[in-house]
Amino acid sequence: MNIIKEYKNHIIPVLFAFLSFGIGAQEIVITEINFPDLKRTRQNTALQIVRPVEVGDIYTEESEEIIIQELREAGIFNPEITTSTQISNNEAVITVNVRDRWTLIPIPIFSFSQNGAWRVGVLGIEGNLLGYYKTLGLGFFFGSEGWSLLSFYSDSIFLGTDMTFSSFANLGLNETTDENVYEETLRSYQSDEIRLGVSLEYPFTEEFSITGGWEYDRSVLREDSAAATGLDDLNSTGVTGALKWMDIYYDIPYEYGLMSKVTYGWNWGLAGTENYQSVKGRVKWGLNPAWKHLFLLTADAGYSQNLPAQSQFRLGGAPGSLVLPMGRIAADEYAAASAVYNIPLWYFPGGTLSMKAFYEGGYYSSDLVDNTLFHGPGTGLEVFINNLAIPALQFNIAWNLETGRYQFTAGVGMGGGAPD
Repeated sequence: MNIIKEYKNHIIPVLFAFLSFGIGAQEIVITEINFPDLKRTRQNTALQIVRPVEVGDIYTEESEEIIIQELREAGIFNPEITTSTQISNNEAVITVNVRDRWTLIPIPIFSFSQNGAWRVGVLGIEGNLLGYYKTLGLGFFFGSEGWSLLSFYSDSIFLGTDMTFSSFANLGLNETTDENVYEETLRSYQSDEIRLGVSLEYPFTEEFSITGGWEYDRSVLREDSAAATGLDDLNSTGVTGALKWMDIYYDIPYEYGLMSKVTYGWNWGLAGTENYQSVKGRVKWGLNPAWKHLFLLTADAGYSQNLPAQSQFRLGGAPGSLVLPMGRIAADEYAAASAVYNIPLWYFPGGTLSMKAFYEGGYYSSDLVDNTLFHGPGTGLEVFINNLAIPALQFNIAWNLETGRYQFTAGVGMGGGAPD
C-alpha cells in the first residue's frame, strides 16, 4: 500500500502536467478575416484574393505575411498594409488594414505627322471592375486614315477559382513602321486588322502555372501598302501554350525573386498564308544587395519559323532593348539581356522616387536585316504611386554604343521596361 501511495503522489502531478500541455498546445483556428477600410473592393473578393489563408485554417506566424503578399501581388491595393490579430479561446480574428487604389486609368492618345496625317483617341483601363478584381480595357482611335478599336478583359479569380481568364479583340486600322537601329524607315504599311484571342491560366502550385490559348489573326493590307512593300495578306488561327514559374516577394517599392516564362505558339495558315510557329522565353531575377535596393537581371529570347511580317516580335522600349527605337524594330529572331540597379531617392507621401542605372545588349534579325548587334548603358527615373493601380512610371535615356545614338523612352513598368 505504501508503494501505491508513493506512485499516486507521482502519477497525479504527471497526468495533470500532460493534460495542461495538451490544452495549451491546442491549435488556433482562424474564424474571421476582416477588411474594414475597403470601399470599392467587395469583401468576398478580398477573401478570394488572400485564399492561401482562409477562414477555418490553422493560424500560424506566417498567416498575416501571406495575406499582405497576396494583396500586394493583386496590384489593386495600396501596398502600405498592416494587420492585427485577436486571439481568444483558440480562435483568431485577423483585421487587415488595406485601402483600395484608384483603378480607372484614362490615357489620351494623339499623333500628327508632317504629311498631314493625324490620329486621336483614348484608352481606358479599369483594373477592379465593380469591385470584383476584373480588368477591362477599351480604346477607340480615329484619324485621317481610318479608325480602330481595342478591347481586353482579364479575370484573375475566374469562376471563384485561382484560374485566370483573359481575352482581347483588336479591330480596324493598324499602322506599322519598321526601322533599323539608325532609325531609318525600312518598311511602312497600313492594314485593316482583326485579332481575337482567349486564354486560361491554371496554377498547379503557388509558384508554377500553365496557360493555354487560342488566337485568330487577319490582316488585309491597303492597296498602296501592298504595292509598296510586296507583303501578302495574313489570315491564320492558332494555339498557344505557356509555362511560368514565379516566386516573388513584394516589398515597397520593389519586387524581389525569380520569374521565368516560356511561350510556344503554332498557327495554321488560312487563305494562302503558310503555317508558322514561334517560341519566346523570359527570365527575371531580382536581388536585394542592400536595404531597399534592387539589382535586376533579365534575359529574353525569341525564335520563329515562317513568321509573317505582321506578326513579328517587336523590340525597343522594353528591358534589354531600351537602346533601340521604341516598338519599331521587327524581328523574327532575337536574344537580349540587361542588368539594372535601382536605388530609392525619395520616399514622398504616397509614393517613391527611384533612380536606376543599367546596361543591356543583344542581337536580332528579320526578313529585312541580318544579325544586328546592340548594346549600351543607360539611366532613368521611376515614380511609384501607392494609390494608383499602375506599375512605376518610368523615364529612361539609353545610349547604343553600336550606333552612337541615344534613345529616350517613357512608359509604365519597373526595372527598365514594360510589366509582365
